[in-house]
Amino acid sequence: MKKYPLLIIALLVSIVAVSGCVSNQNQTNETSYSQNGVTFNYPSSWQVANTTSPNAVVAVADPTTVNNQSSPTTLVVIQKSNTTGSDLQTVYSTNYANFFNNTGNQRVSEGNITVGGAQAIENVYTTNESGVQKEMRAVWLTRNNQVYVILCSALQSDFNKEQSNFDMILNSFKVQ
Repeated sequence: MKKYPLLIIALLVSIVAVSGCVSNQNQTNETSYSQNGVTFNYPSSWQVANTTSPNAVVAVADPTTVNNQSSPTTLVVIQKSNTTGSDLQTVYSTNYANFFNNTGNQRVSEGNITVGGAQAIENVYTTNESGVQKEMRAVWLTRNNQVYVILCSALQSDFNKEQSNFDMILNSFKVQ
């Protein structure tokens, strides 16, 4: 069976090293990102961040949530799978086959949603990252025969209040 290591590791934000944030001086509530083959809007108070996450296209983060490891706790990482032409459900199912066997990861919900007029799969789960309880919202979708994952992450205590920011990114996401 073909393995899809792309996202098992990449979905854990603990491997996302965010640094070198760039300041954003816009006075509007939204800022547009248009590089690396994707476009989307994100909150103007957030910043584009560097990431070492495998297959990451871009990361944006709320700089007011930077923790003592100099990493933000509220961020969104967009990843592009290296499984061109693979069926979305197959890639998704393979990725999560053993993911919840780790007692640090607990599924909250799973279901189908619509993003930009197309079907997507959403998986919300909690994880314990270096003693910090976080909640993740992973949205899997296919664009131009390519699987993308939009991973939204926040402290579990902040997760619900960040949904409008996460929705802004998801609802405006397009592949160029």
